[in-house]
Amino acid sequence: MKKSLHFPLLLLALSILAACKDGEGSHAERAYTVECTFDVDSTVVLDHLVLYTDRHTSLGFDSLDLNPQHTFVHTGTTRGLDELYLCSDGGELYRFYATGNTKVAMKMSMASDSLKASFDPSEGDSINPWLLQQMAHFRTLLGPARKDAIDSLCHQHPHDVRCALLLRDQIEMLKDSIFVRRCLGGLADDAKPDWLMKSIDRSLEENSLRPRPNRRLSPFVMLADSTSFDFSASRSDYLLIHIWSDYSQASIDSLKVVTRLLKDEYDMKRLKLVTICLSAPDSAWWRQQTQGIDGLHAWLPAGFSDERMRKWDIKSVPTVIICDMYNNQQMRDEWGARLRVFLDRVPNRSNFTHTPKSIPKRGR
Repeated sequence: MKKSLHFPLLLLALSILAACKDGEGSHAERAYTVECTFDVDSTVVLDHLVLYTDRHTSLGFDSLDLNPQHTFVHTGTTRGLDELYLCSDGGELYRFYATGNTKVAMKMSMASDSLKASFDPSEGDSINPWLLQQMAHFRTLLGPARKDAIDSLCHQHPHDVRCALLLRDQIEMLKDSIFVRRCLGGLADDAKPDWLMKSIDRSLEENSLRPRPNRRLSPFVMLADSTSFDFSASRSDYLLIHIWSDYSQASIDSLKVVTRLLKDEYDMKRLKLVTICLSAPDSAWWRQQTQGIDGLHAWLPAGFSDERMRKWDIKSVPTVIICDMYNNQQMRDEWGARLRVFLDRVPNRSNFTHTPKSIPKRGR
């Protein structure tokens, strides 16, 4: 890995440095090639594909035509690191990167109700496969483990621009601007070009405007276990909402943890568990995962594209939310000791005088 990494990163650093020094625009641009194949069936419409290229000083776009093998080849030029956005009539399909003298070989294939990208090993492309691998790994991590992993990457590889790109993609999950700034402080200047820093600043600002605790969740009616559940209806229970999917092992594991926690330690609370699955192979698999779990369970096949999830600003799994009987968010995406703090605050059930089972002692 290290041997294949040094040359592309050196090339990238030199090209960015040259572009910064090139006030007259005389430095020759370097070519790159993108080859993308779609492995999809006839239900996916691939008309009007467009590739937008953000050169950070200008924005270009090219209409794409697929050959009979559902493949397109695009050639571009760059002086540093370009961001490319593959889009269809339905919006953005995927964002990736290209540097000079490289070939990006990617494949878009079907995954549930969406498309997923994969990258074949190709000459010079050390950015896209690495980012995809890291993102998959980070989806298996929760809370402190996620922070430890990205902190380690930034401080062990201070000259690697990929760390800054990864950090930008993790801002919404981290929800900690101070931590993000500290990681940026561990990176050298050549790993965080001005355009990327401006993008990170915008992401931090947008993230600070996300819904905060005590902001009300928009109500909707959900079909849960063949029963309609109205989030706006009058109720006496608080809700613990756990949102998960089949492709995230961390969300499947956290579902088991939350279920066990409520059953063993917080069964005296005025609290109802609601689980919402955003992706599953089929209804039988989903029902098997929720079988025996006390609560309401729903499956939304549209996943993140479901209008109700967009209104709740659900961007990743697992997501956990505690809201009161008026749909005000009391807690969002807290785990471990912080989750227990909010569970302790939930009122006990009426006339509750004792615990039906002993509560295990908590570690300090």
